[in-house]
Amino acid sequence: MADAKAPHIRRRSGSTLSSTLVDRITDRIQHGFYQPGERLIEIELARDFGVSRGSIREALRRLEANHYVRFEPNRGAMVACPNLDEVIAMLRIRSVIAGLGARMAAERIGLAGNHAKVAALIPAIDHELEHGSAGQHRDENLGFHQVLNAVSGTDYIGELISTVSIPMLYDIYFRELSDDQWRTNLEDHRDLARAVLAGDGDAAELFAKRHMLRMMDIAHAISKRWLS
Repeated sequence: MADAKAPHIRRRSGSTLSSTLVDRITDRIQHGFYQPGERLIEIELARDFGVSRGSIREALRRLEANHYVRFEPNRGAMVACPNLDEVIAMLRIRSVIAGLGARMAAERIGLAGNHAKVAALIPAIDHELEHGSAGQHRDENLGFHQVLNAVSGTDYIGELISTVSIPMLYDIYFRELSDDQWRTNLEDHRDLARAVLAGDGDAAELFAKRHMLRMMDIAHAISKRWLS
């Protein structure tokens, strides 16, 4: 969890004060120090970080653009708390994009270097299942999908998926992923990688969509605790 106090915030080399504040507040949201729906009061944040209210206001506006913060009339800034309908719509859109990317990866598997890249994913999945944990899965998950996006030959597949995103959901999802859910994710990854290796576009698209839509069940569980 992020530390409770951070007076006289230090900027990282080459970073602006606003960027540093955005990073620090995002870190607190990701680690659950600020909860979904919690008000973010400018004067308290300014005192906490040892900066001006203007600097805090600028950082919060940037976080609003990144969907971590929402401004509401008469309440001010709050940690974003998307409703379930928004989450399900987002996951349905992402499933279509992910399915297309997987199909394209399968169609391009015979091009130089692609087979080796995807084949390397399977022992990595096995290694994670044996030595990893749910808490470490976020980075491995990102790496897996980055490989498939690269093999698809369409750079903006990953960009499109990132655009259709609610960061708060993913922060909660990866923070609360159970051991069974983690293992199911990895089994989905294995099925998807094997379909791509086989050059089976139909199966790859099906597995990619199934993998993305599986998050809907988890979103329902999260909604009972966090989402409005």
